[in-house]
Amino acid sequence: MKKVFTFLMTATALLLISSGVMAQDGETPFVGSTHNYTVEPESTSNSLTWSIVESTGYIINSQTIDGDNSVANITWTTAGSYKLQFTELDGTTNCATIKELEITVSENTFDVTAVAPAATCNAADGMVNYAGTDVTTEVSFVVDMKTDDAAFNPNWEFSFTLISSSGATVANVSAGSGTLSESGGTYTLTDLTSTSGAGSVTITMDATGELYSAEDVILTFTSAKELTYNTPDVDSDDWTATQSINPIPQTSDISTD
Repeated sequence: MKKVFTFLMTATALLLISSGVMAQDGETPFVGSTHNYTVEPESTSNSLTWSIVESTGYIINSQTIDGDNSVANITWTTAGSYKLQFTELDGTTNCATIKELEITVSENTFDVTAVAPAATCNAADGMVNYAGTDVTTEVSFVVDMKTDDAAFNPNWEFSFTLISSSGATVANVSAGSGTLSESGGTYTLTDLTSTSGAGSVTITMDATGELYSAEDVILTFTSAKELTYNTPDVDSDDWTATQSINPIPQTSDISTD
């Protein structure tokens, strides 16, 4: 009876793995993603081995015991079809059970991009008799995420830096959603959501520079990934965006005779 019950539990575990939909999961992963695969063996004291029939295209990061389960953690590195196998060898009888799951790895379409905003005038634009030599201008960047898999709606994150080649000072950085943190000049925005395979967030900051000089703020990604399976951005295209801040004319005060 125990063997029948164990078989049913093992079959159920593999069925849960293989009952995926079109969205990225362990059965249909993206290139670069990492997934866990789980089986409940009859005994964790038996010889338990995870393997893949094909010789390349993946990294088996670990094979561990979690309670009554055997778990393989695998990163898929190349698109294609694979046969994942789990073998339980009874050390007493030397009899083996082999379970197999077919995996179809698709090209990664997870893509995060920074949208370059149009040039803007500094905050003194149109102000009457602006006093001071410096001006603080609020600027914003829009960051978009998309994937061709509209059924895959993960949380995502990215890290970025903010500099100014003109010497403007950047402060009061905030984000329209997610959780923002900063360490050593690098900002990380995490816990962003997505719907229908897409997401968007606006990052806002203050840039302070000389009143009559052109200023800029440059946003550059240092990393980007989705958080469900740690799939990295497919490329580093559109990882930099520059906000140009135009000065107002350097007009003298009105004098009179």
